Amino acid sequence: MSGPCEWNVSYAAAQGCNAITDLPADERLVFEMMAVHYLWRWTGTKFGTCPVTVRPQRADCASYNSFSGGVPAFLPGEGAPWTPALVNGQWYNIGCACGDLCSCDHVEQITLPGPIDSIEEIVIDGMVLAAHTYRVDNGNLLVRIDGESWPTCNDLSQDSAVGTGGTGTWQVTYKQGLQVPIGGQVAAGILATEFAKAATGDKDCALPKRVQSVSRQGITVAMLDTFDDIQVGHTGIWLVDSWVASVTKAPHHSRVYSPDVKESRRTTWQT
Repeated sequence: MSGPCEWNVSYAAAQGCNAITDLPADERLVFEMMAVHYLWRWTGTKFGTCPVTVRPQRADCASYNSFSGGVPAFLPGEGAPWTPALVNGQWYNIGCACGDLCSCDHVEQITLPGPIDSIEEIVIDGMVLAAHTYRVDNGNLLVRIDGESWPTCNDLSQDSAVGTGGTGTWQVTYKQGLQVPIGGQVAAGILATEFAKAATGDKDCALPKRVQSVSRQGITVAMLDTFDDIQVGHTGIWLVDSWVASVTKAPHHSRVYSPDVKESRRTTWQT
């Protein structure tokens, strides 16, 4: 992925500056894209949501071993023939990793590549599944809540879209990623404005100049900035740098984990 699919830009902190707001929309978009890509990289490529379509498939479905489109995802049950599982406080070796249900025929939840921002659509056998029949827990668990089970196999040799999906096919379309906080939207507006100023030679540009002069004992030497700081998001603009630092320098806390304690469950999306 070369950049985020969605990153709104706010000019709330650039009021009264015409360097970018007076530009034609297509030219303004260029500077906005530059700013967004810089911020996206500086913050670890974690912000911004993108639409993703996956076709869940369990690895032991040998009859459906071809792939025709989408992104493959896997249900519980993949991997080694015997898998350790914690069931009611005791460890067992079971033939499939289906969790506490200890069943390979009734799958109530699957793990999808997250974080999941929202579910756009689930199509089973070419028909859209009603949104009230599922939810998302912990940001990546797709849970069936209508008493039914997710299909255990997926015929990847057939199309799975609405109206054209064949029997035995299904797909999940969702937005993956984290929504950009308002601070990131404002930072993008400030940075885009400064890029526009720099491109037009505006003397009020807040971005640091690449050529810097150092004077010692009456001798002035011009040096080129190596841009070492810019690689980690140090622009010299306080509002931009402070936001980048706030989302990349998380505090470190000690944690203790026990295999006997189940992970807490929190619903993160539901219609």
